[in-house]
Amino acid sequence: MEQSIIVPDDVRAALAVAGWDASHEMEELQSEASGFELPRVRIEHKKSGKHNMYIDTGESYLDSETQEVDIPGNTLMGIVFAEQGIRALWEEGADVPLCSAIDGVPGGNEPLASSCNQCEHSAIGKSCKPKARLFLLAEINGEVKPLVFALSPTSIKHWNAHKKKLQRSNLPVVAANTTFSLEDVKRGTYRWAEVKVGIDGIASKEMLMLAKQARDQFEEVTRQITERDYSDPGDTSVEPF
Repeated sequence: MEQSIIVPDDVRAALAVAGWDASHEMEELQSEASGFELPRVRIEHKKSGKHNMYIDTGESYLDSETQEVDIPGNTLMGIVFAEQGIRALWEEGADVPLCSAIDGVPGGNEPLASSCNQCEHSAIGKSCKPKARLFLLAEINGEVKPLVFALSPTSIKHWNAHKKKLQRSNLPVVAANTTFSLEDVKRGTYRWAEVKVGIDGIASKEMLMLAKQARDQFEEVTRQITERDYSDPGDTSVEPF
């Protein structure tokens, strides 16, 4: 069956004629939807070394909207308003992880260990890989949006180095306009992109206010791990990235 073209303006007009408040209905929908449907920053690793950073907005019913939004110059700037260290061990074909942890504390009904430090699966090279999950605000096409960026194991060191520099500068993470860019890395038969981290000045008062609202709004989101956190290349294999 051929899918008809949906025109949002026509839909809103029809709702208004019927007595519905379209804005209110969208607010209700947003409050009920999973927080992990937030747009995600992803990286396409290419053997040519011409890697690509983009935003995955998720699928929709609108033919006019693409699921992927390119990031100009493979450089993203935003304000990080929350971060977590996450881990997850997946069985092939599973919709939920066999075991997962946030900030080193395993969750779920049957965790494999009382802490990640005591678990054999958390060793380097095992399938349970660590990630640094960042929540940030960034201006995309003239609009400030919340994004999720799960840094791969090879990029975590750059994020940690960034935080040490901020600490020495007596600056909290949320105060900085943090920049994320790609660096080509090639070792043996593998070639991938690592995420370099820096700053581009201090966040404005307006952005800091939005960041505080975002942290409060998405607090519930930070309590869960889903398959979307672990759908990048190398997440469940021996690949380095």
